[in-house]
Amino acid sequence: MAARTENIEWVSLQDIVLGTNARTIKPSKERINEYARSIAMYGILVPLIADKVDGKFHLHAGYTRMTALAALKADTALSALATLNGVDLERVPVRIYAGDDKGRLMLPIIENNFHDVMNEVDVANQVKQLLDAGQDVKQLEDFFGKPKFTLLLSVLALPAEVQELIKADRIKASTAVKFAKEIPEPAKLLKALNKASDKVEQLYKSGKRKNKRITEGVLKGKQTPLKVVNDVAATLKKNPPSFPGAKPEATQLLLNFLHGLQQGMDAESILEALVKGEGIEAPVAKKRGRKRKQAQEV
Repeated sequence: MAARTENIEWVSLQDIVLGTNARTIKPSKERINEYARSIAMYGILVPLIADKVDGKFHLHAGYTRMTALAALKADTALSALATLNGVDLERVPVRIYAGDDKGRLMLPIIENNFHDVMNEVDVANQVKQLLDAGQDVKQLEDFFGKPKFTLLLSVLALPAEVQELIKADRIKASTAVKFAKEIPEPAKLLKALNKASDKVEQLYKSGKRKNKRITEGVLKGKQTPLKVVNDVAATLKKNPPSFPGAKPEATQLLLNFLHGLQQGMDAESILEALVKGEGIEAPVAKKRGRKRKQAQEV
């Protein structure tokens, strides 16, 4: 097999055609700033990848590096640092792509997917283009692994609105696919997901949830044993049962038992307290939110 030769050129920025980025996840401001500082210190160490057509370079990989370079040039201090370090701010190293169309379609996946900067919807759409171009299914299964490849095909079958939720990181692709199997009618699925999304938004704003991602527990109202205990205890305290023959002491006995579970007491301790008729207090409700740092004494 003949050795593959690489052709790398230093290209003027004005000769680069950005085109359309295959991934929709935008790099964070922090990530861009980190790249910009790195370029100011050492330049662009990893060449961009592009097709050369009529003297222009059509970009396939390197969008974040280009964005960081633009941020660097707009920052006076970083520009001065780059000049001090002899970094060329008007030209960038570009590897000229010499493969076929299928390899070209794989470039965004190879560059981004395994760095977690490409969501499953973008990868799935790129996979569809590869399949349409005649890419062998077995090769894609070997590349991704069969479970991941199967998931990507399932993502393609999801309604567009559900795909947008995945792209916005409001739901994991695997969770969305699982829900779609359980609720096959698109209208009912979207109604359930929108309702769950509103609930998550409320929990997030109240500080009871750290992210806005829809989970199975939110969608289905999944009950853990402790949640059931907490709900029953809260109901008993607020609205004692009114069924015939209910006695206050029986309600209190049940509350003591539930409070023992809430406190994390073991079975022996709970039983001992119940036999002795001792009351078990409800646990102190934890205050949510961040603790304020105390000012240090000077």
